Amino acid sequence: MSEVNKLNSLDNFEKQFLFSLKKIENIEIEIQQEIEVIKKLKKDLEYLLNIYSKIKVNNVRVKDGLISPISYLESLTEVIKKQSSDTRFGKLLDEFVSNVSQLDRYLLINKELFRYGLKRRPLMPGAIPLGFIEDSWKVHPKFTFGTIDYVVALSQQQVMDYELTPLFVEKATIKWCVPEVKKALEIAVELPTNEITYQEAIVLIKKMKAAQQKLPSSLQKHWESMIARVVSAFGTEFEQLL
Repeated sequence: MSEVNKLNSLDNFEKQFLFSLKKIENIEIEIQQEIEVIKKLKKDLEYLLNIYSKIKVNNVRVKDGLISPISYLESLTEVIKKQSSDTRFGKLLDEFVSNVSQLDRYLLINKELFRYGLKRRPLMPGAIPLGFIEDSWKVHPKFTFGTIDYVVALSQQQVMDYELTPLFVEKATIKWCVPEVKKALEIAVELPTNEITYQEAIVLIKKMKAAQQKLPSSLQKHWESMIARVVSAFGTEFEQLL
C-alpha cells in the first residue's frame, strides 16, 4: 500500500514540476513578445517625434484624453527608456501603443502624412515613386511589402502605375447600381452618388448597419458587401475609425 502512495506522490510531483516548467515557458514567451512591442514602439516614437516637430498642431484626442503630441511623445520616450529593461508593462504598454497609434492616425487624417501600401513590389529603386520619407517603411499585416510614407500625396496616376494602396482617403465616390439605391430608399437610407468625406462615410455606415435588420435574410449578405464597399473606398486605416 505504501508503495502505491509513493508512486502517486512521485506522479503528482512530476505533474507539478512539468506545470511549473510550462508556466515559466509561458512567462518567457510573454516577456519576449513584450520586448518586440517595445522595440517597435521605440521606432514609432522616434519617427512621430520627427514628424510632429516639423508641424504646428494643437492638442490631439487619444484614448486618455487630449494631449500635446510633442510633450506626450517625449515623456513616453523617457518612460520606455526607464522601464524597457524591466519590461512586464502589461496594460500600461497596451495603452501606450494605442495612443501612439492614434497620433499616427491623426497625421494621416489631417493630411500631414500620406501612407501607401506596397501590394506587389518591394521597396527598391524603381519600384515606388521618389520623394518618400526616409526610414518611413513599416511592416503591415495587409501588405506583403509593408507601407511607405510621403509628405505630399501621390497622384492617382502614380498610385495606379506603381500599384500602391492609399491607407487613408479623405474623400471618395462609391458606385451603386440602380436596384441598390432603390432598395436602400425603401428602408430610409439614401446612398450618396457624389463624392463624400470620411466623416460622411462614418455616418452612412452607421445608418446602413442600423437599417440592416429591416432587410429580409436573403439580402443581408449583399448588404454586408455594400457596407464593405464603403469601407474599402476609404482605405485600410479607415476601418479603425468605425
